[in-house]
Amino acid sequence: FGAAEALGDEPDRVLPVAAAVELVHAYSLVHDDLPAMDDALQRRGRPALHVRYGEATAILVGDALLAEAFLRLADEAAPAGVIARLAEAAGSRALVGGQADDLALPSESVEVATILSIHARKTAALFRFAVWGAGRMLEASSASLVALERFADHYGMAFQLVDDLRDADPTECSILRVLSVDEVRTRVEAEVEAALTALEPLGAHTGALRGLGRSLAGRLT
Repeated sequence: FGAAEALGDEPDRVLPVAAAVELVHAYSLVHDDLPAMDDALQRRGRPALHVRYGEATAILVGDALLAEAFLRLADEAAPAGVIARLAEAAGSRALVGGQADDLALPSESVEVATILSIHARKTAALFRFAVWGAGRMLEASSASLVALERFADHYGMAFQLVDDLRDADPTECSILRVLSVDEVRTRVEAEVEAALTALEPLGAHTGALRGLGRSLAGRLT
């Protein structure tokens, strides 16, 4: 919706993209919580879906949510490129591949680049699709699409780094496994600044996206 506003258009016109992103996000959470993945017992303060309804049901729910994401776009006659881009963001090149690498992380030494790569594919990739998909639905210029993607890359990384700080669990796929709290805070500030700078070519209607960036910086205090 912020991307639509930045392009001077109505948020309702990109509702199919927003719905598709949230459906993929929800599917990923259901599957992440499974015993074979993170084996989480709770999600947002409530029993994880597999705990409440069983593992088989949770797997099927995730499958259904993922399929529904593509149906939302198809029903709204989204351009084929938008549907393909969502498949890429949700597949082995991004979300699924990032999760595979997350599960394969060694218990001992981990490189900074490895953690950042996983964050880029599991978190930033969905933000990137959200803004790019909105821009593509609205037939934005190539320059505008590039600006939106650059914003999402930096904002998505900052978002995940802040999440790592709030979780404060260095045993997970967390930047805290390799960097100190102060080092992470410095990286967040740099990513937010880069995200805001990326919006400059889009002009005067970027208030919503800038607000998202500034809110991340505010969570550091």
